[in-house]
Amino acid sequence: MSVFQYTPDEEIQIHREEAIRLMCQPFLSHENGLPEWIKNSAAAYIRVAREPNKRAIVLFFRSRHKSHSASIACLDFVGMTSNQIERDFRHWADPDAARRDSIQDVRIGELGGHGNGGKCYMTQMFEDHSYFHTVRNGLGCQYGVKSGSVAFGYVPDSTSGKDFQVSNINESTKACLQTMGCDFSSLPESIQEIAQQANGYTFICGVSPRYWEEREACQRLIDNLLAHHQMITPLQLCQIYVIINGSPFNQGKPLELPRIDPLRGFESPRAILIPTILRDPISNQNMSTVDRSSSSQGVLKIFTSDKNMRIGRGGKRQGRHTVTYHTDKSGVIGKIPMSSLDVESNYRDYMYCDCHLESLDCFQQNNRGALSESPLTRAIEKWVSAQVRAFCRELEERERKIIKEQDRHELVRLSEWLDHWKNQFLQEFMQGLYGGGEGKPIVDNPTLPSGTPTRIEVSITNPLAGKGVYFRPTIKFFDVRNRRIRPVPFRWVSEDNNVAMVDEELMLVRTFSFGKTNIHAITIDDKVKSNTVPLEVVRITELRVLPHEIEMPAGTRRKFEALCKLPDGSEIANVYLTWLENNPSVARVSSGGLVYAFSPGKTEVTATDESCRSDVPAVITVTPETGRGEGKDEGKGFPKILISEVQCYPGEEISPVFRSDEPPVTQRVQDIDKVWWINLASPFARYYYNNSNYGADSEAWRMYHVERVIDIIVQIALVHGPQSEDSLASKEWVQRAAEHEADIRIKALESLKEFIEVGDSEN
Repeated sequence: MSVFQYTPDEEIQIHREEAIRLMCQPFLSHENGLPEWIKNSAAAYIRVAREPNKRAIVLFFRSRHKSHSASIACLDFVGMTSNQIERDFRHWADPDAARRDSIQDVRIGELGGHGNGGKCYMTQMFEDHSYFHTVRNGLGCQYGVKSGSVAFGYVPDSTSGKDFQVSNINESTKACLQTMGCDFSSLPESIQEIAQQANGYTFICGVSPRYWEEREACQRLIDNLLAHHQMITPLQLCQIYVIINGSPFNQGKPLELPRIDPLRGFESPRAILIPTILRDPISNQNMSTVDRSSSSQGVLKIFTSDKNMRIGRGGKRQGRHTVTYHTDKSGVIGKIPMSSLDVESNYRDYMYCDCHLESLDCFQQNNRGALSESPLTRAIEKWVSAQVRAFCRELEERERKIIKEQDRHELVRLSEWLDHWKNQFLQEFMQGLYGGGEGKPIVDNPTLPSGTPTRIEVSITNPLAGKGVYFRPTIKFFDVRNRRIRPVPFRWVSEDNNVAMVDEELMLVRTFSFGKTNIHAITIDDKVKSNTVPLEVVRITELRVLPHEIEMPAGTRRKFEALCKLPDGSEIANVYLTWLENNPSVARVSSGGLVYAFSPGKTEVTATDESCRSDVPAVITVTPETGRGEGKDEGKGFPKILISEVQCYPGEEISPVFRSDEPPVTQRVQDIDKVWWINLASPFARYYYNNSNYGADSEAWRMYHVERVIDIIVQIALVHGPQSEDSLASKEWVQRAAEHEADIRIKALESLKEFIEVGDSEN
């Protein structure tokens, strides 16, 4: 076997500026950039072995004014020497910069990185310039960079900006604070004490931050910091304070990691050793998980949460709803959302994981997000999915055991009776309402009674929206007897037209900028005002549409889910977006993602807003109309109604388990057009069927059961609308369905009075 010989070049050639810009791409936001400054300050405290109660970090935010620009700054009380600046800071991609000269190496890996993040943030996210003023042992330095450049330098030059004498460190600190509109006396007392005893500090500042909208920008960024995976260790090791326009935030108290209470009975994390050999699911190759430098096995820790970590826009739980990868050498090296695991159980949304494995260190990427794809990382993710799936099954089984065995038969019997009744009711109701024979209306659509409104009810499908998106809120009018009546002239009101404004001609809401507002309706005479619904316009960095392909008969409805990635790395669904179809004669999609199939053919659909667009279009294939499932067999084409924890969908072996804080009636993604579930874990459901005074054979339970069935019937009526092409326009159908909802409830309750009082025919 010949030996390969060659003569390597003496110098590796690289386009330095473009290489730096490429590796800085993950830090093109304040949400990802500011944690790098904080992490660097925390690492500085650890390097010098500062006592835990003296590790203060202060964030400053100053709004733009005619006399000064907006700015963001970070202050710690350690400081740097010119030697550290020239040897460590100014060198890009130096992985040892954070730990060099460390007195102790305790947890320094958690705070180290690639030597890029803080500098990337300085070079990219400020319109004017960025700099830091640092003092250590009586000598000061000023070092910075102007906007658009990646070349740092002393300010104004190395003669006057390097190693200048600082005789009074307190006065020097106060001068830095004044640039942020802050007096020394405004600092919390604990920080004042630390500052007076310090022999150094680093004040890093960016002037004229990009994409910085003054309104609520600070609060949103603070919320994102508390959710960011890079902030977990700094928040544990240091006291991080915030000053906004010279005033202490949070009453001068340091920021704290959001508390995540575990599920009862699972207070400690589930720790599982990672096997030394795992199989890659693609190549089927066995991969060793043991690092050459360490013979110890890795460990996966699965934590539980007592609340759903995916829903809601607090962000504080969502940001930690991840599998976070750690190594001793580098600390946090990456993360993936729990939703990306191959786990269908709803309990997945009540978990988060830490995976400690040294052999993964070489797969970390610059943004510490998903690890680089490789046989080992694929094998690890598959194994983690299996462990989470097994834990979910254990929790589901625990929930199922709560149900009284003697009630199971009764619950199933009632459910089957009501499901059969539902099919008959929908068949008759919708035929009478929308026509017969050829699908043409046989009578004019019944209308609501007229009256004088005393109450207006406004609702929106989603509390979140992308930027530049149109949508229509739902509005209902009620009279003094709480009877729903016809709409009267009204107008929409947005409390912040900078965030969202109402188009009076179209009667649609349009979003304009990131932020929060409230929306309500009021009658033209200003006498009756509706409830207020909150709306937040979120910044979306990535969009994925699920499922990727849909096949559906003409005249039916399906639902797309758009997963929106936010700057903090979390993923959310249920966001108003703009949906673009390349062939709208085949199918259209509403702003909420509801697909309306019109005629046979294919169309591609893209979800978008003004800041982001889904990379891969979803494909809708509309087949010829086939009628309702089984032809003339009454209503079998309508989705089934089943009870969670008790009944199984045909073809499945285990009944799903939902959580108490999920909706009383719900669907999984795979259930669309097939089944609706009555959530047996819902608080009132638990109370009625599990209470000794009621039970599954009680009138109280039957009433609750009927109410949930009617809720579902209203949803089914929306999806399985009229078949005539003339009446399939999405706006017309949604409006008509809302008008008929009260009629559905009245007719259904009239039909079920006897059932509620005495039960079904088998009782």
